Amino acid sequence: MIDASNLTKWLLGDAMKLDLAAAVESLALRLTALGLKIDRFSISFGLLSPSLLAAGVVWRPETGLEFTRFDYANRDMGTYERSPFKVVHESQKSLHLEIDSTPDDLYGVVPDLRASGIKHYHVFPLPTADGSLMATTLSTRSAEDFSEEQLALLREIVPALAAMAQVRTLHATFRDVLAAYVGKGPARQIIDGTVHRGEVTKVRAAILVADLRAFTYLSTQLPADATAEVINRYYDVVVPPVTERGGEILKFIGDAVLATFPVEEKGDEAAVLTALDAGRAMLATDVEPYRSQGREFPIRFGVAIHLGDAVFGNVGSGDRLDFTVIGRDVNVAARLAALCSRLGENYLVS
Repeated sequence: MIDASNLTKWLLGDAMKLDLAAAVESLALRLTALGLKIDRFSISFGLLSPSLLAAGVVWRPETGLEFTRFDYANRDMGTYERSPFKVVHESQKSLHLEIDSTPDDLYGVVPDLRASGIKHYHVFPLPTADGSLMATTLSTRSAEDFSEEQLALLREIVPALAAMAQVRTLHATFRDVLAAYVGKGPARQIIDGTVHRGEVTKVRAAILVADLRAFTYLSTQLPADATAEVINRYYDVVVPPVTERGGEILKFIGDAVLATFPVEEKGDEAAVLTALDAGRAMLATDVEPYRSQGREFPIRFGVAIHLGDAVFGNVGSGDRLDFTVIGRDVNVAARLAALCSRLGENYLVS
């Protein structure tokens, strides 16, 4: 009988200090050293993310680590419904597939496993405290399956493996969800402990404000769900040029978007030029009008850019805080955005 105590101790100790990918690789190597002929080892987990449904870390001895992601946009393609993970999650029992005798259309993963020479594929559910979906897989190209002793070892370390994986993924989920709502920069500061009212940092940046025109008219002419679709189309035009150029989206304020391009090492001029490039890219995008009941509602907006200083951090009262940027120069940028419409200009730079 293989002693699992050392692996369990490692999973609940030193492995907790590693990121999940490094822990998966290290565990695979440790299992290989114990005599398991592993040709594919993975951990898959659900995500709380605006753009992803799930992700996974896959280790192969010949190629090392690979990351897999399942996009939220593809949620209706039936990938999960055709996955062995669905069976394992619902039954909470392990699953063994002999690939040579498993029909290609039984599970979506079978053709790929067969093409890579896998003969035996095992899926183990990883029980979690919050009921989130996690599983680990173990595969071999050997015609001879893993021994019962080796599989018993896997079953014995599953609780410790689940605990380690959940701790590591919870940290990543917390970080990613926070970044989705407040931005990556503020998320890093919050995770590092900037959570008290009055904790602020001075920042010098090119401040960009994009403002959707005629939003009040649109919101009175369209139902609420249609108005939400219009504003999301507008955000899809405005946000990517900012993030692709290293800017930070700080706020969606109704029909306005507040973003910053910090000066830091680049200098004032470079920050402004980067913000201007982002603004021009937004305005160069061809936006289809929103059509409803035979009417067209054009999606137009103005962009304002102002270089200045602001305070970045926590404001609020009691336990309800907002992480934002405030200051005279932020107000100047917002007023410039309002002037775009009044002057009939696409963008204004102070």
